[in-house]
Amino acid sequence: MNAAPPSRALRAGALLVSGIINLGGALGVLFLMTGSASDARVAATWSLVQFLSGVWAGVLGANSPFIHGLVAGLPALVLGLVIASPLPPQFVIVAWFLAPSAALVAAMVMRFMRRRGA
Repeated sequence: MNAAPPSRALRAGALLVSGIINLGGALGVLFLMTGSASDARVAATWSLVQFLSGVWAGVLGANSPFIHGLVAGLPALVLGLVIASPLPPQFVIVAWFLAPSAALVAAMVMRFMRRRGA
């Protein structure tokens, strides 16, 4: 029996879940936190949103976690650059790279756990 080669295409489910996490978190940070929280707390929450969306992109985007992470971080990147906030644009751009990094780490952990038989 010949198994089909792994697909390198984007998975819609992975992008949907990670995109919703990213978009919802970014909107929450931009509209709910900017008036009441300090700039440091807003930046930390922004980074956490990027990280969480990247983890889910890596977990669900089986064979191409890096690309899924890049695409998953796009909604927050666009919102962070378009909507005025206490976050400087260079921080928003650098924080975008947390999503693909987290996706790669999540994919590595999943592959390690699968190989161990856990």
